[in-house]
Amino acid sequence: MNRHNLKRPLIAIALLALVGSVGAQTYYTHELATKVADKEGAAEQKRPAPDEQSQWDPWSAVHRDMMRMQAEMESLYDQAFHDFYSARFSNPPVTGSISLEEQGDDYVVKADIPGVQESDINISLDGRLLSISAQTSASKQETNAKGQPIEQDRYASSFQEAFTLPGPVNASGMHSQYQDGVLTLTIPKANS
Repeated sequence: MNRHNLKRPLIAIALLALVGSVGAQTYYTHELATKVADKEGAAEQKRPAPDEQSQWDPWSAVHRDMMRMQAEMESLYDQAFHDFYSARFSNPPVTGSISLEEQGDDYVVKADIPGVQESDINISLDGRLLSISAQTSASKQETNAKGQPIEQDRYASSFQEAFTLPGPVNASGMHSQYQDGVLTLTIPKANS
């Protein structure tokens, strides 16, 4: 067999190996996500019944699992740095969690953003897209008896979240309150 006759089968084998490895990676990722969900006491995801088979999309399940695992990893990362800086500074870096509730004719958004001044918080509402961001920084310097710096630490931290509200809103009626590290936004629903 000459070189040119060998090239096509090798390419085909390489493509099959690539497709197989992507499929295996997807399967193992899904299995890992299922095990993590089981370990946390979450309800086990079940495969749809045969009559639902045409509606089941395995990629959406994998995507949902990957997004949940990413959120968990970000939370662990944020908590680790929060603990580290809390030990060194009086105002730790910004971390936040957000909740959204419908209360009558209003959407009420609560964001935990401790350690920032109200003036450091930016809120924007463009249609139904709500964006909240905040930044803070701190520095600490230790000096010796002669007043010379011997240690200096600085950090800057930011928080940013954006999401779409469930329905149309009246942006001009939005009002906010920031108290004890909690930002509360009340956004009236648009009249239909």
